[in-house]
Formats: sequence, C-alpha cells, structure tokens
Amino acid sequence: MKSFKDYLTESKKTYDFKIKIAGAITAECENDLKGLLNKYQIVDFKKSASTPVQALPLDFPRLTNEEVNIWEVSLDYPVASHELANYLGAGLKINEQYIIVRRPGEPSEEYQMPPATYEGTLLGDSTYKEAPNVDSNDFYGDKYNASLIKTLNNDLKAQNKARGQVIPNGDDGKTTSDLPQNNTSPIAKSTK
Repeated sequence: MKSFKDYLTESKKTYDFKIKIAGAITAECENDLKGLLNKYQIVDFKKSASTPVQALPLDFPRLTNEEVNIWEVSLDYPVASHELANYLGAGLKINEQYIIVRRPGEPSEEYQMPPATYEGTLLGDSTYKEAPNVDSNDFYGDKYNASLIKTLNNDLKAQNKARGQVIPNGDDGKTTSDLPQNNTSPIAKSTK
C-alpha cells in the first residue's frame, strides 16, 4: 500500500503561465522578475520571444510603438493570473498596462497560435481530409427526431409530476366506440 507521501509526490502539479511585458527590458529587470517568481517556486523559466517594435502590440491595445517580451514560466505553487500580474507589476514597479499574465489555452492565447497548414488548396480536395468525421444521425434525421421527442416527453412528464398534476396513462381516455355495444341494430328490431 502506498503512503500519503507517495500519493502526494505523484499528484505534483505545475502551473504554467505566459508573462508578457511591453517595453525594453534590461538584464537586471529579468533577474528581478525571476527573483520575484521564486516566491511561487519556479520549475521552469525561459524567455520565449521578444517581438520587434509594433505600432499596436497585440495584447496591449492602449500602447503604441512598443516591443513585447514574453517569458514562459512553470510554477509549483498555484496562483491566479491577475494576482500574479499585480504582484509582478508592484515588485518590478511597472504600470499594470505594461504587464499581462496568461495561462496557456486561454481563448486569447489560442487565437494567436499559427493556423494549421495544408498541402494544396482545400477546395480542390474532394475527400475533405481536414474535416472531422461526424455521424449525421447525431444531429438530424429520423433517429435524432425520435430521441428528441422522447426526451421532450420525458421532461414534460417530469415537470407535470413535480407540479402534482395527474399524468394520464394510455387507458384513461375512452370514446363511445370503445364501450361494449349490442350486436343487433336498433332499426332491425323496430321492423319486426
């Protein structure tokens, strides 16, 4: 049987961030950044990119004509992105408009990823290799409609039952043609 210590070491999780700082960064400032991050136990710290001066930097809409320095950081200690941005901004004495901290996989990070490349033209491919395989029965057709109606009926029955309404069975509604009838015609009786 494993000890608690074994489970704890197996469940070790790291927290990844992208730190973006607009403006020129000195080596001293980078060392200060790494020193501030030691509070959260750095696992990995690397400068991934430094963009050229841009008229309108992508993540900094209020700034003009600035370069952006990007670091990819992995930490052992959990922290929220906005909390880390505030902490680093105060520690580095940088205005909050000049620093952004994001987690990988955020929607604002995903649209910055380069798009997938394909060979040839997409419209020229008659087999549509890039399209995902989708079962059409999951979205439309007789089977889909039948399951939708069944689900809606079950929901309606559950709502009626929750309101305390009596749920009719198939036997409750009878017409006069369902009642037992005489086998002889009333007209035939009167003519005799």
